[in-house]
Amino acid sequence: MKKLFSTPLRAVISSICILLILCIIAAIIAFFVLKNTLIGKDEARDIALEDANISRSDTSRLRTSLEYDDGYFEYDVEFYVDGIEYEYVIDGEDGGIIKRDIDGKRQNTAPNVTTTAPEQSAAPAVTTAETSAEANTPQVTTAPQGVPTGTETTTAATSGITEDDAKDIAVKDAGVDAAAVMFTKVKTDYEDGIQIYEVDFYTADTEYDYEIAVADGKIVKKSHEVMAGGTPNKGDYIGSDKAEAIALADAGFTAADVKFVKRPELDIDDGRAEYEVEFYAGITEYDYKIDAVSGAIIEKETDNNYRR
Repeated sequence: MKKLFSTPLRAVISSICILLILCIIAAIIAFFVLKNTLIGKDEARDIALEDANISRSDTSRLRTSLEYDDGYFEYDVEFYVDGIEYEYVIDGEDGGIIKRDIDGKRQNTAPNVTTTAPEQSAAPAVTTAETSAEANTPQVTTAPQGVPTGTETTTAATSGITEDDAKDIAVKDAGVDAAAVMFTKVKTDYEDGIQIYEVDFYTADTEYDYEIAVADGKIVKKSHEVMAGGTPNKGDYIGSDKAEAIALADAGFTAADVKFVKRPELDIDDGRAEYEVEFYAGITEYDYKIDAVSGAIIEKETDNNYRR
């Protein structure tokens, strides 16, 4: 000890090191003491389920994790019911609900949302391309024939029109040939408290996005974008199963080893068709983007912050 403090410089450095060690030990002790005062994951999960008026057996992909945000412990609770995603943030100490989201939409009241559509007429179309040609295009009366592999789809509508009705309404409004349509998303969501269908589809050179009220089939919002170079034919795609196999092989897993967050979902990015694949293996999340025609891995990411 005498040698350790033999010079003023050594004495200063040694004192700083000892102080840092003591601070770290104190922080660790404080962390565990505070953590023992928290309500626990099970209680946080039960608070979220009770608020949503949903039983645990009705949920899927239920996940509860402890987070530390701005000096406070919080529990993040996430689960799905009939394709609808629920997210809660629960105060770690008193169990208060800090935030609740339904399918990414912030809710200020309990998630028993009415599906009655607003009285006003549908919102004006929002487009990213000229719409004058659209108005002169003949209307199509044939409903689209099914959803191709890779389409994101749910059947969580509480009442009102069906998915097929929503697809038919969107295709008719777009004035395109139903046989030439490729759907990539048909799912329910909430927009300003109103349950809607999100309907996304493509033709050879144009992307269409629609939001349609579940209650009465009114078009809430729509947009379309003409893509330079067009998109490949349906028959050119490798398919969702092949995309999934490519991602798993690259990560070194089989389907039995992982938990899928997102099964291969077809998307068009800057005119290029690609599949998005997301899954967990242990504590690691894997995100892949696979070229829908060549099968090449466009992008991949891993994240080790996943906690059950």
